[in-house]
Amino acid sequence: MILFVNRYFEHKDDRGSIQGLINEGDWQELNLITSESGILRGNHYHKKTRELFIILEGEIEIHTQQVIDDNLKGKVLIDMVKTGDVFLVEPMINHIFLPKSFSTWMNALSEPLDQENPDMYRVATNHV
Repeated sequence: MILFVNRYFEHKDDRGSIQGLINEGDWQELNLITSESGILRGNHYHKKTRELFIILEGEIEIHTQQVIDDNLKGKVLIDMVKTGDVFLVEPMINHIFLPKSFSTWMNALSEPLDQENPDMYRVATNHV
């Protein structure tokens, strides 16, 4: 349920390189996250916010599950992401991050997080 994003271009020469990571979306907020290994992060979903993730360092196991009528539905999907991976999580997808090593990632939101009324919802899970 995460959508991996392929680089849309890459250029290398004697100066170094540049990689085009994503060229779509209307991102309103950008965050830098660090996390120790062996802990749980996330475990929420958004009703309207899309999230873009760029893994800068580490390896993370991600559990995702569809949310319908504020309840988890269907199979839990598990993906492993690592340094260099870029992916999207769409609205109504519960997502749980379980870092397997110290990890750093960028997170972009399609809607700025309203601290007083955040588009962030929690559903009880029993598989982690």
